[in-house]
Formats: sequence, structure tokens, C-alpha cells
Amino acid sequence: MPGELALLVDRNGKHYLTRLESGGAFHFHHGVVRHDDILGKDEGVLVTTGLERLVWAYRPRMVDYVMGMHRQSAIIYPKDVAFLLMWADIFPGAYVLEAGLGSGSLSMALLRAIGPQGRLVSYEAREDMASQARRNVRELLGDQPQWTVRIQDVRDGIADSGFDRAVLDLPDPGAVAEQIASALAPGGILCFYVPNVTQVQTGIEAFRAGGRFVELESYEVSFRPWEFRDRSAHPTRSYIGHTGFLTFARRSLR
Repeated sequence: MPGELALLVDRNGKHYLTRLESGGAFHFHHGVVRHDDILGKDEGVLVTTGLERLVWAYRPRMVDYVMGMHRQSAIIYPKDVAFLLMWADIFPGAYVLEAGLGSGSLSMALLRAIGPQGRLVSYEAREDMASQARRNVRELLGDQPQWTVRIQDVRDGIADSGFDRAVLDLPDPGAVAEQIASALAPGGILCFYVPNVTQVQTGIEAFRAGGRFVELESYEVSFRPWEFRDRSAHPTRSYIGHTGFLTFARRSLR
């Protein structure tokens, strides 16, 4: 339909995003793809460019959009987001606190995971970051009435409480240990994401203090694609190792 995003895939497997419109076109080095050749067709339609090159058209996955969207800051990499959703047990209907919006990649994943019956409250100190995140989320998911964005430094306090989960993308997550302890329901799960091990250590010490958080565990996630051609199999050069550490903890009754 007009207004939808389309993912174009060439014969070399390269991806391109375009927003469809009647009479529109996508120009790239393989020629021109006319949007009218895609509109009204089934997903996976094969189209021919003006230079007689073949291109497939699909609905983009979230990862396709996230890796190509506009951003003002580094994003939490998809491999880490995928791990986070499982280990933090983000479930449909969950009430989730997010601190540190970035460009909105994590917000998208959280919104999709909690579904329309859940609620996401995101705290971001910078209006420009929040505006970019809102635009990115709207571009992929449309309006999300279950999402509230508060332009406020989470260190200054959290107006909401009773959260099932809390996810922090902050340089010093331990600085908000008191606020998170008050906002997270007993048994709730905390996750914080930081790039270096010193930040992990400082954060763990802060959240462990006083016995308010238990079962602390940290992980580093690697990503190694493989390529299969004819009888050859080998890892690709796009191996992605360290991007950050994910630390998880449970809120105790203390």
C-alpha cells in the first residue's frame, strides 16, 4: 500500500529501503525501481530495474529498518536487543520502564514485545534525542498509544512505579539504583547496557548494595554469520564481537 516501507534486495543480497508512493521511484546504481511495479503485488515480487537488473521487494524486518534508520547516537546492536528481550523476559502486557532513548531502536523492540496491552514509559533527558526516537518509531510501527515519553533525567526521580521490567541505556546506571529500586515491583527484572567492564563493575556494586537486587549476571553477546556456496562453508567477514555488556538482576523484597 502507498505509505508502506519496502525492502529491496538485489542479486548480491544488498538491502535498500524505500517508502512506497503511487508514481514514485527508487533510484540507485542498478537503475530505477518504479513503485507502481510493487504496489498491489504480493510480498516477494520480482521486479526489473531500468537497467534490466532483478530486484526482490519485501516488507522490511525490524532489523532491516534499525540498521538503516536515521540516528544521532550509537544504537544497541540487534544481537544485544534480541538477547535482552529473552533474558529480561519482556512479555505481552508488561509494564516497562526505559531510561535513555537513544535513537529508538530498543524502544521499537520493547513496544513490539509488550504489544498493545502493555505499556512503555521512556525517560530521556534530551528533547532532540527524544524527537528523533519518536520519528524512527513512528516510521516503522506507526502511532503507539501505549508509549509515554518523558523529557526528564531519570536521576531526578521517576514519577511512575510498579514496573514489571526496567531497561537502562545510561553511562552510569548505578547512579539511579535508588530510583529504580523504588520504581520496580518486587520480583521485577532490571537490565542495564554499558560498553565497558568498569561500568559493569560499578553498576553491579551499586545495585547489589543493601540487598535490593539479587541474581545479578552479566553477558557479552557475539554474532558470527556463516556463508554457504556450492560445497563451501565458511564464516563471513562481518563477525561482530564486543558491542557492550548486558547485566540483569531481580528486585528483591528488601
